[in-house]
Amino acid sequence: MALRIYNTLSRRKEEFRPLYEGFVGIYVCGPTVYDHLHVGHAKSYISFDVVVRYLRHLGYKVRYVQNITDVGHLTDNADQGEDKIEKRAAAERLEPMELVEIYMRSYFEDMDALGNLRPNISPRASGHIPEQIELVKVLLDRGYAYEVGGSVYFSVEKFGGYGKLSGRRFQEQWEAVRIAPNPEKRHPADFALWKRAEPGHILRWPSPWGWGYPGWHLECSAMSMKYLGETLDIHGG
Repeated sequence: MALRIYNTLSRRKEEFRPLYEGFVGIYVCGPTVYDHLHVGHAKSYISFDVVVRYLRHLGYKVRYVQNITDVGHLTDNADQGEDKIEKRAAAERLEPMELVEIYMRSYFEDMDALGNLRPNISPRASGHIPEQIELVKVLLDRGYAYEVGGSVYFSVEKFGGYGKLSGRRFQEQWEAVRIAPNPEKRHPADFALWKRAEPGHILRWPSPWGWGYPGWHLECSAMSMKYLGETLDIHGG
């Protein structure tokens, strides 16, 4: 018996073969803990729970990593706006990490009630700032990123394979979108790896580029690499 998965690149179902015989590493992007979960979260995490259970049923040793986002998720879901946790904490008159503890506990209670297995590792983004800073340094050294005024952005034009999974050319995609361009970016599709902290921003850390906080896209990359290596068997969420 084998697991067959649809391959977006080849556009066909293929037999799943892990990188290492008998072992499967799975990384799933977890919740941003600023509110209670909704049915969309439940559907996603139940789906991956089924995958984990089935792989273990087949005899694989599975390391299931699912992070907790507790910093860097901005209100516009990209590179602008307020940190969702800071905004909600202010509304509830709580410290940001006090709010995180409340909704993180709520999340695990809901997952337990649904019967989902607990991940082997549940890393928090705020607990992996050094790893994220080191990853930004690597991308800068290799020419895939650039720094502007304390913020660091990934340059999509430097990565030739960008967009191949979605089947869209990023240039055509962004030409059709009417948004005010960020003057710091060399290309509208570039995304933040590290954002400088504006005055009053609570969740911030020192870095080679000044006080700031990690970009939403960077966090899962750094944590998945730490616990599963640079190449993953399954990434989802």
